[in-house]
Amino acid sequence: MRLFVPLPLRQHSLGLLLWMFALSVLAGDHPEGSIEVDKETFNPTAGETLQLRIEGDEITDTRLLVYDPDGGLIRTLSVPVGFTGAQSGVIWDGRDDEGRIVPDEAYTLVTETEDGVVYDPTEDSGGEVQDIRDPTFDDTGAVSYRLPAPSRVLIRLGIRNGPMYRTLVDWEPRPAGQVTEYWDGYDADGFVKLRGRDAFTALITYVTLPEATVITYGNDTETYRSYKLGRGKDRAQKPERSADAETAKRFRPDSLVPPAWARAPRVEMAFPDFPNGDPNPTVERFVNVRIDVAEEDKPLLMEDQFEVLLFVDGQFFAEAERGYLPLNWKWELNQFSPGEHILTANIASFRGQVGVASRKILLQP
Repeated sequence: MRLFVPLPLRQHSLGLLLWMFALSVLAGDHPEGSIEVDKETFNPTAGETLQLRIEGDEITDTRLLVYDPDGGLIRTLSVPVGFTGAQSGVIWDGRDDEGRIVPDEAYTLVTETEDGVVYDPTEDSGGEVQDIRDPTFDDTGAVSYRLPAPSRVLIRLGIRNGPMYRTLVDWEPRPAGQVTEYWDGYDADGFVKLRGRDAFTALITYVTLPEATVITYGNDTETYRSYKLGRGKDRAQKPERSADAETAKRFRPDSLVPPAWARAPRVEMAFPDFPNGDPNPTVERFVNVRIDVAEEDKPLLMEDQFEVLLFVDGQFFAEAERGYLPLNWKWELNQFSPGEHILTANIASFRGQVGVASRKILLQP
């Protein structure tokens, strides 16, 4: 297990462990009514559209339903009367039922007849979890890797047997093939240069997306998270139709954070004794520290179990196994030598969210 925590902590660092889960993937031929898309990604803001093809003979009384990754119904598309699977006459323009362009995310298509669902790819495809073991980090900071299928990707960067310093990609959808991410080589707060350090390590994990899933991009005006917390929160939800409840659960385990919430909580670290907001104060024997998370990240985090891990200069220092927020703490500095020191906090939820923040102090002799 490689999540940048000291070995003695691994047995009880639940939030850092449980996001790593294993799923099986069912294989089989495409059933009647399954959907093929003509591309993996498209940009609705540039006027691009998605061509859809349905497997099977003449298809009647059928609807194409577009769902967001949290099961919310985005768009209902009618299939023309007399439509046959050999035709490609159904088009999605990347808009919802209100005519607004959807946020950038991965959307899955389902066919439904008056008698029920013909094809729901979330019930028997996707969900395979794997690690990328051969990424390439070049001198410019680019991170390159190859995906065998469209997937949701997590990239965490840190120090071996030390803290996690940055989430570079946070369960975001990516197409199949060669993928390049760009990184400045530093931790999330710009204090620690990770690239080039001997102990630097990266964890790149992906979960394959269901078939008949397409990734949209180009919407710079609305994030998926703001959509789900705002106008999209009351969308009709896709019903669970799998005849085998256990099989369905394998593809959406309880330990997987819903995509609307699958991001690292934004950790806020401050020094209350410095009301002018000095982010890197000069101190003597001690300094008071306040650790919290952004208000928009609290609801789900506070409903879950989480813990706070503290590191000084990349070495484990303290922890609060049963976390509570805000955490107010008097940091005694007697054991540290004069000079600069970096305090890093990792806040890890039971479901696998991990937030990070670092701050620098200058300890006077």
